[in-house]
Amino acid sequence: MADYLTQQDVDDWSADAVSFAQRAALHAVSPALARLEHQNEALSRQLEQERRRGLYQTLDRELPNWRQIDNSVEWRQWLLLPYEMSGRPRQQHLNEAIAAADASRVATFFRGFLQEQAGAASRASAPASSVPIGKRTYTRADIVKYSDAYRRGQISEADYQRLQADIVVAAKENRIVDPPTRGVGKTRF
Repeated sequence: MADYLTQQDVDDWSADAVSFAQRAALHAVSPALARLEHQNEALSRQLEQERRRGLYQTLDRELPNWRQIDNSVEWRQWLLLPYEMSGRPRQQHLNEAIAAADASRVATFFRGFLQEQAGAASRASAPASSVPIGKRTYTRADIVKYSDAYRRGQISEADYQRLQADIVVAAKENRIVDPPTRGVGKTRF
């Protein structure tokens, strides 16, 4: 920004006169500046709402069940896991894609989750009637992956405790797809 006042101005008019002129100018333009700031904030909120609306419309068109997935416990647990390429939790990458209103990237997360769920379901060896409906199944590989992620600090203590508790219940409910055979050793969660 240009410096409009020079030392010569202060010397010619005195510091008091320059200070008075600055205060008078600020007094005159403050209401207009406040209006512009308020309008700018309102336009920013409106733009963010439009970006979100466009994101949701695209997701509704490409993945009609994305809202149901977004409310599922399995989805939230999946988002806690590290993204393979960065080691950062998937949730962080998803948040960045949402903030950028990048519908393609957001949809990719939902599709990745659905693909993993379909793969886990096809690996399931327990009869469907013995697994409670709507509850997540785990494989030994899933359990090892969660444990490794926890040890590397990629899953918080609280989130890991919730996962661990669900895995223990899953073992009791026959939701471990490929449990170890008896006598071979204990799986540590």
